[in-house]
Amino acid sequence: MNKKLTLLAAAALSCVGAAQAQTQTQTPEPLPNSITIYGALDGGVLSSSTSSLIYAPGAIAGTADKGKFTGFKDGGIGGSNIGIKGERNMGNGNKVFFQLQGNLKLNNGATGGADSAGVTQNFNQMAFVGLSGKAGELKLGRQVAPMYYAMASTDARGARYFGSTLTALVGMNSATNAWNGAGSAMFGNVYNDNSISYTAPKFGDTTISLQHVFGSTNGDIGANSQDSVTAMYSNGGLRLSGLYYTGKGNGYSFATTAAASGGLGYTAANAGSNGFTNTANTNRLTSLGALYTTGSWTMSAAVFEGKNPDNTNTVSGGSTHMNATALGLAYRLSPEISVSGGYYSLKDKTNDGNKANQTAVSVDYTMFKDTIVYVQAASTSNTGSNMNLSPIFGTPVAAGKDNHATMLGMRYTF
Repeated sequence: MNKKLTLLAAAALSCVGAAQAQTQTQTPEPLPNSITIYGALDGGVLSSSTSSLIYAPGAIAGTADKGKFTGFKDGGIGGSNIGIKGERNMGNGNKVFFQLQGNLKLNNGATGGADSAGVTQNFNQMAFVGLSGKAGELKLGRQVAPMYYAMASTDARGARYFGSTLTALVGMNSATNAWNGAGSAMFGNVYNDNSISYTAPKFGDTTISLQHVFGSTNGDIGANSQDSVTAMYSNGGLRLSGLYYTGKGNGYSFATTAAASGGLGYTAANAGSNGFTNTANTNRLTSLGALYTTGSWTMSAAVFEGKNPDNTNTVSGGSTHMNATALGLAYRLSPEISVSGGYYSLKDKTNDGNKANQTAVSVDYTMFKDTIVYVQAASTSNTGSNMNLSPIFGTPVAAGKDNHATMLGMRYTF
């Protein structure tokens, strides 16, 4: 980890040095700021044959079946959000920039969402500043994890909210029974607080990114920390991706908090005696993916392995080792209409016989360049008391049961 911090620090000094050198040799006044307000509004009607408790801060998704659900759902392709971003061009390819982005819920008009601790924040998706230049790009603050971009780059369905590599990853984390739906996921987070990331200058057709997430724990710089490295290759119609993520103690604060409230049937002391500490090697995710486009066809495949290397498990029935396979296929019928589908298979390597699989399909109609009308459907099979793979992000379903879901919606971006 110290080596990674050294690399990130060196990258920061390189970016700063390049910017300072430029301002010393060019005009002392930087070029004007560029500020943009943007967003996405995405919602529709979802029908699901089973339902469970909605994710809430400090509580994992429920597993009991609450019955069929039909109602309004925010986020079909992706969540609704609003943001502001800006940059100052320093000349010669150097710039400083920032981005603030948070959820905007169409169902009730609420703003913001949960951070990694499960606390509601206005800019719950992104809040960072950065530098970029010939030495690469550096970002500081809460941000989308580089591993998500790697996953999405080799997914024919673009890691959308409904049936994709994203829902497969959520299903893997849900199967651990030690995740609150916000942060501290066993097998990798989509968003990270307290993080620093560096993307190196493109090497040939390959882009490499490093990220370190500070655990911010007094007395131990490694406690509750996370590290990842991703690589993305793109040449013509071929894309390849690889990711490696590791973390210490992620989920510990949730396990002890929930245990103290009686939510897991454990005590905080019991959790510690079972080896679940904030320095335990509890998090590991590796993945390889490929996507190929030829003419109107796009096909993709990816494999994932999630492990809790120290095998600490404070929750009865939870998994410490999961495998997943994702297959995708898309076809563009016309410039306005595209069809895509995917198949996702999860296997619990901790509990014999526990598994899940899901088939999803969507039709997207680009009515205007900023407006998409879509219809999508998914069929999911869950086997095992900890398997509750959901067809759509943020909407838990009953564990151990089959699920059938459809959604009709619209997405507008500005």
